[in-house]
Amino acid sequence: MLTASQARDETLPKLSALVRLAQTSMGSKMAAYDAVGRRIGASGSWVRKFMGRQDTGLDGHVLHNIRTAYERLCTKIEAAADAAEAANALLREDLHAALRADHPAGARTPGGAPAAGAAACRPGRPTAPALVRADAAAGVPSLPGAGELTDLPLWRAANEEQ
Repeated sequence: MLTASQARDETLPKLSALVRLAQTSMGSKMAAYDAVGRRIGASGSWVRKFMGRQDTGLDGHVLHNIRTAYERLCTKIEAAADAAEAANALLREDLHAALRADHPAGARTPGGAPAAGAAACRPGRPTAPALVRADAAAGVPSLPGAGELTDLPLWRAANEEQ
């Protein structure tokens, strides 16, 4: 069982996070207090007083609503992070495939499946690397002191895996 001060100490960071998120989307702290208050079943002035550590009561249903809203926020953030990580993994996979030139980097849809009409990604050497046109070297002027493409750190790091 929680004491009143333990409930306040546990709830204050969660309520603050909800208000900060609402403030960034609304642009106004007062509007954020009102929006969060409506979401948790309290008034905006109660939220402001609670966050200012004034003497306010913390009803059980308000505590439950704060916890629920915070858990929903955390779930949304985790889902967005997972989606971003999956998209980054696909991009890394396509980048490594293009740098190794094992197979052409086919276009992908956000879900990860090859786009309609995209070439299937199968092992095999194309006639030219996926990132460089066959005639690209002829049009690039030579710079004094410039090394080969294989001297670049990214190229070396990609080929060290093999």
